[in-house]
Amino acid sequence: MRLNLEDFFWFGSTVEKNFVDTLEKDYKLNSSPLIRGKKASLNEVIKEIKKIFNNRTLTHFDGLSCDQKSLNSIFNLAEKNRSSLNHAESEEINNFYSAFQKYGGSLISYNEIKRRSDLIIFVGSFDDFQVKRFVNKIDWDKSKINNNIFVIGKKKIESLKNNLKVENLSDLGGHILNCFKNVSNKKQFSKLQKSIMYSKYPVIVINSKTGLIFTEHVLRVLALINNNLKKVRLFRFNGSDNSSGFVNSCVTKTGFPSAVSFNDWGVTYNPTEYNAKEQKKTKKTQFFFSNLNQNLKVEKFKENIFIGHPNLKNKEDFDIYVPVKTPGIDVDGIVVRSDGAGVLKLGKKINSNYIELNQLINQLM
Repeated sequence: MRLNLEDFFWFGSTVEKNFVDTLEKDYKLNSSPLIRGKKASLNEVIKEIKKIFNNRTLTHFDGLSCDQKSLNSIFNLAEKNRSSLNHAESEEINNFYSAFQKYGGSLISYNEIKRRSDLIIFVGSFDDFQVKRFVNKIDWDKSKINNNIFVIGKKKIESLKNNLKVENLSDLGGHILNCFKNVSNKKQFSKLQKSIMYSKYPVIVINSKTGLIFTEHVLRVLALINNNLKKVRLFRFNGSDNSSGFVNSCVTKTGFPSAVSFNDWGVTYNPTEYNAKEQKKTKKTQFFFSNLNQNLKVEKFKENIFIGHPNLKNKEDFDIYVPVKTPGIDVDGIVVRSDGAGVLKLGKKINSNYIELNQLINQLM
């Protein structure tokens, strides 16, 4: 994933010369469709894919690191062929929305944190590189960063001064609650407790990749704090590969945030079942779509079809490979930022002979 596109997903940054520098110098313009490792024409691969659907083979769609136009086409194809469907970030999506549906929360955008927050508390496990970029993008002075940003978790974040180590993440919620109650007797939490007392706009930043139980635990504690102690906002620190765009399309199409399966009676939702690891136990064929990211991890089925980025490595490992245009390079596209508060238009920069993903799906339909 191009770094400044990730910056848009994480932070909503859109002031980078319209992402002109996302044009990768090594973008391949001569990638060919492949059938079992051998070069083939586009018509030949379309015929092979149609055979799979005509044989009524049970299929699973995954990856879906795609722009909005492509996502909507993929949903239509999944419905027509009665396929299950999920996103590469399915675990994080499920962790967050399962907890959020139960306990709710006051979600805010990155811009609100930057402009309104006077206290930021990271809770859980975070990547030091992401947090460092967060701090750089938030553009606070050094004094404010040192006094108003805290991390509570098992791992120390080198780019931040206030690291509050908790060996057992199941104890984390209790520590947060005690700090908001102003009753914590732990010396390492005294500065945070004082900051909470004077804060007017505290924000909890959560990484729901830490786990489902952890995410539910934190959101349950935040609900208790909001209802009884103090208003606290929540920022979800995830959303790579246009996962928020996927959720948007999924909710619009089905009413559910992810992990759906189309059948003769409509659509069903099951995050624990409609994912690649579970579906490979009962289905032979997977269609993996990704026209934004060339480096996604693929859970392999017996038969695997990749439709997406021309720069994909190890193309020959797939039974069928179809290169398509890449939004922001050789075709226009729209993606949704992680907080759902904005979209970004990815403008076309160069011409290529690849087919657009939605045009390919129209031929398959």
